[in-house]
Amino acid sequence: MSKIIKNFEEVNHSVSTGFTKDLGLFSVNATVWSCVTECENGYDNDITETELTFLLNGKVCKYLGFKELYEKLYGVNMFDQFYADLIVEFEEEYFKQSPYKTK
Repeated sequence: MSKIIKNFEEVNHSVSTGFTKDLGLFSVNATVWSCVTECENGYDNDITETELTFLLNGKVCKYLGFKELYEKLYGVNMFDQFYADLIVEFEEEYFKQSPYKTK
């Protein structure tokens, strides 16, 4: 009978990190999900998804309702750029604060 030999073992960690940004009239909660793998130089840290939730007076808004309100206040098609900019901002903050860095 042949012997089974273990060739490798890779450990990945799923990490979710929550952030809040107060924008005065409303606030935004972000959850950043990432996959962290330990490697020789420290960690590989890849964001897999970022989800935004909008709140008015501390209450969660429906996405479509908030988008409609935002566009009524700031102009048609302005929400998509606002949303994309927030994603970038939260993801940059995630990497600044993450303990999982390449050494």
